[in-house]
Amino acid sequence: MKNYLSMIGNYLLYLAVMIVVILLYNFILNPILGWGQFGTGDNIAIQLFIVLTATIGLSALVYTIKYRLLKQKTVRFWRIFAFSKISLGSLIYMVAIGLAFTLLNAAVMQLLLYHNISSLNDFTETYFNSVSFTTLVVSSVITTALELIVFIGIMFNEARKGVPVFWPILGIALIIAAVQSPGGIWMQLLGAALGLIYGFIYVRTSSIWSVISIGVVFNVSLFSMKKIGWLDSMENMSEFSLIVLAVIMAAFLLFSLLWYWKKQK
Repeated sequence: MKNYLSMIGNYLLYLAVMIVVILLYNFILNPILGWGQFGTGDNIAIQLFIVLTATIGLSALVYTIKYRLLKQKTVRFWRIFAFSKISLGSLIYMVAIGLAFTLLNAAVMQLLLYHNISSLNDFTETYFNSVSFTTLVVSSVITTALELIVFIGIMFNEARKGVPVFWPILGIALIIAAVQSPGGIWMQLLGAALGLIYGFIYVRTSSIWSVISIGVVFNVSLFSMKKIGWLDSMENMSEFSLIVLAVIMAAFLLFSLLWYWKKQK
């Protein structure tokens, strides 16, 4: 029981750090920059960069203070992320997973539009149009890496100690889903699925580069599809075709995840 309470406490601790940073942005930085509250208005990608960078910095301070107060020895903050190498084969696999999730996301988005549910598409449009495409691609790479350092490298790693791995994976999936609220319930469901993939893949590979690869490929390929018109052209696909595409991609992701999990390290 103590270990589970510790898991919850660690998640709450680092979520509190992020919330503090967001509040500081909203009440101190936003009046100066005039971009709007965090996650809305102008330059959303740059907002994310600022908040995530500050969250990592403040988390490093909290991490140090926490273990000094507990009088426990631990590894240095920057080493908990596990920046270990991954093989070329694993990298190719991560790229495939990222692309599959892009197609799943795109198919779901168009299916929702068929039924006049536009929240996921509207958020994507807002984010896409908030900065130039070059800035969007560069920031997608950087902010995706920062997001995964925060959620997987810090929160998940601190929460997973002493408990069966399923529970902290479920916890981080729910947290990632919660922060997707601007895109509506469907974006949250996709976020939860992606969080499960991140958690299981990270545990299996013991390298944050694996999940960063998935996240970067997903974000960059989705916005690239939007830029060249492929995403919008999917509206010409029939509802049946979109369902088939979504099912195939979901099956591939599930099969890949199970295969990779059972694979010997």
